[in-house]
Amino acid sequence: MKARALLLVSAIGLLCIAVPAAAEPPIGSRLGERIERDPMKKERESALGAQEMARCLVNKQGHTVRAFLAALTLKDGARLSSQMAGEHECFSMTEGNDLVEGRMVTFPHDIYRGMLAEWLIKGDVATYAILPALPRQLTYSRAWYAATERDASVDEMATCVSEIAPAETLALLKTEPYSDAEGAAFAAVVPHMGACLRAGVKLTGNRQSLRAAVADALYQRVANPVPPQSPQGH
Repeated sequence: MKARALLLVSAIGLLCIAVPAAAEPPIGSRLGERIERDPMKKERESALGAQEMARCLVNKQGHTVRAFLAALTLKDGARLSSQMAGEHECFSMTEGNDLVEGRMVTFPHDIYRGMLAEWLIKGDVATYAILPALPRQLTYSRAWYAATERDASVDEMATCVSEIAPAETLALLKTEPYSDAEGAAFAAVVPHMGACLRAGVKLTGNRQSLRAAVADALYQRVANPVPPQSPQGH
């Protein structure tokens, strides 16, 4: 089914509420099942809901999404993010019935960016599938780092991974969050992450924050490539 999704953007993230057709909550054993869910299942369902919301925004407001990911300051990013707020009738519910259901999804700015980038990549997989692996550079610096709210070392690592291991990165983004396939894909990407970290920096963050970082970097590699450098002395 499809339900209206109210998107509210704030400085700490994005809140998505799928508006139910009726106000009464589920009752009986179904409610009991929801209360007793294990934390990992809830986390997975939250990630899937956020993925669906990101897909909705890319489909409905692709031009604004691209401008948002191209922003070079947090101020410009916040302005463009606010333009994506409002109601969108494309939030597909993964469970529930036609009469009663509601869902709330919250996630931080960096993961929001990564999920939007991921769905833009999924809309043009052929382009990303042919990206060559590039030699590792000593340092990485990109203008878009200023708009991500990530630590610079994370964006540098993600940029490096997107360049030296684009195939492994794309394979990760094709998997469903918190699935066994995602775990296997991470196993192939993590060694590259470790190799790309600055000396003295440790790899931290959960699956979704790391996935978001490499998705953002892979998207930026195609959408906002580094201009070719002029030969020295010219």
